[in-house]
Amino acid sequence: MWFALLPRRLASLAKKGLRGLWRGFWGGLKGLGRGVRACVRGLRAPAGRLGVQVVVTVTAVSGALAAGWYLVPDAGPAWSFGTVPTEAPEEAPLVLAPESAPAPGLPAETDPFDEIATSDPSATPTDPTSTATAADLDSWARGLSGLGIPERALAAYGRAELVSAVENPGCKLSWTTLAGIGATETNHGTTGGNRIQADGTTLTPIRGADYDEMGPMQFLPSTWDAWKADGDKDGLFDPDDIDDATAAAANYLCNGGRDLSTPDGWYAAVYSYNPRDDYVQKVFARADDYGRKSTA
Repeated sequence: MWFALLPRRLASLAKKGLRGLWRGFWGGLKGLGRGVRACVRGLRAPAGRLGVQVVVTVTAVSGALAAGWYLVPDAGPAWSFGTVPTEAPEEAPLVLAPESAPAPGLPAETDPFDEIATSDPSATPTDPTSTATAADLDSWARGLSGLGIPERALAAYGRAELVSAVENPGCKLSWTTLAGIGATETNHGTTGGNRIQADGTTLTPIRGADYDEMGPMQFLPSTWDAWKADGDKDGLFDPDDIDDATAAAANYLCNGGRDLSTPDGWYAAVYSYNPRDDYVQKVFARADDYGRKSTA
């Protein structure tokens, strides 16, 4: 008897199973539809768009990193292939030690100047009537035009070297040091569109922004009062006149019996001009460059 009822029961169970599957499938479709509609509504909101962008970006970056690690494993960070990273040693700051002095450069020697300084003790080495000396300095400056220093400024540096050789004979100051300072301070008196005129003065007065530094060699007012000089013997003490400014700078650098031909003496002199290691480095680099190029 039960054999006769078995097919009917199996058919009934199959129908119930199919109805359950249909309801489940249809319910899943409805849930998927509701999810899609919710996603669409979310994407229309600003936060939703931002979220999608973040997800896409993170996925792209992660994929790129994974591909890179797979293709070139050692190219990734140390921790990515099991190596413990070691801290790189801290690089010591580059500080110019007083171990070398800049190349002295081509001397600014002139026969007329030497004759004035040795044959006539009463004559001053910078007598403005000595046109021969001025002409020699101008010719010397023109011969070094490849250095990129304005000729009028270079002549002033050379004159200050010659005067210093007489007034501070043990100092051995080279014009290259004065040129290195002049380049670092005001680019030889040309900063801000300025220039040095034929009489040695700048087109307009040069003043520092921080401490009212004066002239092409940037003297502090108090330092100028203490070391001012009349480099061209015109009766004036003018920090805006490069002849006066370079003569004062030479006296300042040579004070205390310094010998600027020695590394220690040179370093101490320039450091006293502006007590900063980076400043000394800049002056050294420029002075050394001028010295080497002038004798090449």
